[in-house]
Amino acid sequence: MDLSSALCDKIERDSGCAGRDLSGFDFEWVNGDDELSFQDCVIRDTRIKGDTLIGSSWRNCKFINCEFQGTNLRDAQFDSTVFFEGATTSATAFRYCNLGRATFAKCNMSLVKITGCEAYGVSFEDCQMRGLDVENTKLVQNAGKRRFGSARFKDCQLVDAIFGKLDLSSCTFDSCDLSYATLQRSRLVNTVLRDCNLLGIETTDADFAGTDLRGSDLDGFDLTGLKSHAGMMISAGQQHHLLGSLGIDVSPDGC
Repeated sequence: MDLSSALCDKIERDSGCAGRDLSGFDFEWVNGDDELSFQDCVIRDTRIKGDTLIGSSWRNCKFINCEFQGTNLRDAQFDSTVFFEGATTSATAFRYCNLGRATFAKCNMSLVKITGCEAYGVSFEDCQMRGLDVENTKLVQNAGKRRFGSARFKDCQLVDAIFGKLDLSSCTFDSCDLSYATLQRSRLVNTVLRDCNLLGIETTDADFAGTDLRGSDLDGFDLTGLKSHAGMMISAGQQHHLLGSLGIDVSPDGC
């Protein structure tokens, strides 16, 4: 029996594994309906495909220079997992995957690229996501005028992240650092951006109608380039930043 077959048998028997190097392993070999669990595993330079990883869980694992290609990761859980190790390797990519209701907690996802995915109900908490690039990805599920299954970000570092040309309506960003992030031509109708750092954020042609920005730092936020800001909510202490973008100088009462 070769090593791949032996590893496949072990994963099937134990519904996962711990402390193994899974580089080059083809998860499509695994049979059975059990949700798989992996801990302290490393995967390098591997393309990961198929439906085997639905509902899988990953703790303290590393994906180095990997690519999830058409992978069904619905309901998967990633905890304290690394998707980018450093400047000497490429960040892991998710291409045309199902990320529905997947959860990422305390993960390093810096420079990760998410392309062409369905990500209804995906959530990220306390993740390092500097330079994250999300492209042509569905983060909100629509049913007529109703929106549900929206993406959620909490306590995430999203400096320099790219969210251009996306529908982010009704998504939630709670206590995130979005400084210098790009939201150009995106739709943020009724999106929640509470207690966030929005310093230097790029919002040209973005729709902020009904967006909740209360508690967020709006230094450098430019109203003039928005497609819409009707019904937008901000904290009173930040209004001078918005008025400044309109060329209005705000002075204290009595001056």
